[in-house]
Amino acid sequence: MTEQSVETVMLRAVNLALDEIGEYWCSAVSWEPKGVDDRVTFLDKQIEKKLQSFLQEYSNYGFMGEEYGVKSRGERLWVLDPIDGTVNFTVRLPMVAVSLALMEGDKAVLGAVGEAVSKRIYWSDGKHLFLDNAVVSNSRKVSTLEEAFVGLGTPRKDDPFAAGYGKFLSAVQKKAMRLRMLGSAALGLTYVASGALDAFLLPRFELWDVAAGRLLVEVSGGSYWQEGPNSVLIAARNEALLEDLKQIWYGVNS
Repeated sequence: MTEQSVETVMLRAVNLALDEIGEYWCSAVSWEPKGVDDRVTFLDKQIEKKLQSFLQEYSNYGFMGEEYGVKSRGERLWVLDPIDGTVNFTVRLPMVAVSLALMEGDKAVLGAVGEAVSKRIYWSDGKHLFLDNAVVSNSRKVSTLEEAFVGLGTPRKDDPFAAGYGKFLSAVQKKAMRLRMLGSAALGLTYVASGALDAFLLPRFELWDVAAGRLLVEVSGGSYWQEGPNSVLIAARNEALLEDLKQIWYGVNS
């Protein structure tokens, strides 16, 4: 399979998931509690099963999804979040996405994030950032936190970083231009890549939340930092903003 055909398979898979979400967007979808402060619907599970079958039909790579974990292994691994922002989806808040990445070891080589409502897909071949078929060139330049629009996730009640993260947000709020709460890690990272946000803060995550989005940030010229494998993540349009935010984090969590 050529690299171009792998990209095509990835985009087809994301489109399949977006079509599924669109079919149920105006319908009442029941949900079940999932862990602390989280929800899961039948559609999360349905999309994951369908995309696993599709991806394994058209590629020889392993597969891991949020709902069922690792189903097959290989040198390369598809990593899927079938609905990133499930809680938003259950109340029809439009910050909902599909996130799919192809990992090689601990690095994403391809990635795509599809917006559920607009059905726009931001994706990368590992070199460039695309919006559908067009290369995205972001000319927005923000050099100080005082000018920055900062997206954020919020911690769950059982999050060990919750107290420190709360202090961090309070300190960032005093300096940033605006804070924006999203409810979707994939979209937060994507909007840093595209220029809609200048930075994004995330208190806790799993690989499927960020695998595609981190790649989009990197290929767009941005960068990110993680406190640990699944703990605090800060992404920013440039190193100056990232360093400012890291210094604030260490300042309130030293």
